[in-house]
Amino acid sequence: MSIDRVNISNQGIDRSQTAQQTESTRTAGKGQKGSGGSDSVAVSSKATEINRLSSQIDQSRTERFNKVRAELEAGSYKVSANNLAKKLIDANSK
Repeated sequence: MSIDRVNISNQGIDRSQTAQQTESTRTAGKGQKGSGGSDSVAVSSKATEINRLSSQIDQSRTERFNKVRAELEAGSYKVSANNLAKKLIDANSK
């Protein structure tokens, strides 16, 4: 049995990215006259910051995953019985 903590998503960031993409889609067509104009996309500083934070989270998860994998392969990974029991109880009470 394994507990996968690597693929936990941060829903707050996911919602922000979706909202930013939706807003970007809405404003992309405004201000163009006819088909002679060129397409352009502007990314706000907030979207850039969200992208940076998302990359940091992904990097952190990858580092944690690799650390746990190495400990498992070496046989030195220890699971707290109390923490495991609490997580199982919490998961079953939802």
